[in-house]
Amino acid sequence: MAKNFVQNGMTISILNAGAEAIASGDVVLIGNIVAVAITNIAVQDSGDGFTEGVFQLPKASADVFTPGAAVYVSDGTAQASADGGVYAGIAWEDAASGSTVVNVKINAGAAPAVTESGS
Repeated sequence: MAKNFVQNGMTISILNAGAEAIASGDVVLIGNIVAVAITNIAVQDSGDGFTEGVFQLPKASADVFTPGAAVYVSDGTAQASADGGVYAGIAWEDAASGSTVVNVKINAGAAPAVTESGS
């Protein structure tokens, strides 16, 4: 193993500096890294979050996702639009309008480039 190996990067430490407990399965943003809490994390306590894998996340019911579509999160909810959100990964399966969840491969690839319209 390389002498400079630190870890496999599948998990990250989460410090809950907020006013409410973080529940197992909650989406937590650490900068631009999306993590899913492994266990409940009390206020002012630390725990770990997954940074790789496919997770079922709550979504805006009007949004539609197809496999490979970019997924963004805002306030713990997946959305199709980058507006106000952080890139979370890609949709793993179809998620129709009216459904309240989408399966997301978190931190997959880079966020799509933002293009400007008009001239």
